[in-house]
Amino acid sequence: MPEAERPPPRIVTWWEGLETLTQVALAFPALSVVLFAMNVGPFSQPLLRSVGYGLLEAGVLTGLLIVATVSERNKRRRR
Repeated sequence: MPEAERPPPRIVTWWEGLETLTQVALAFPALSVVLFAMNVGPFSQPLLRSVGYGLLEAGVLTGLLIVATVSERNKRRRR
């Protein structure tokens, strides 16, 4: 017998309930800062290159996050 589905955690429900532009406005700056710090720190990249990499990588990861969120939201709504 399949296990009964548990509801998602409240933070997931909250995140999926946000408009896409709001998700981008929250995720992109946070990811930019984290990825900039990773490029400067552990990866020892020069400062300007770290800024560029941080912005570029944050754009890609934000896009992936939004696609995954929409996919999961739609999957939950179909059930």
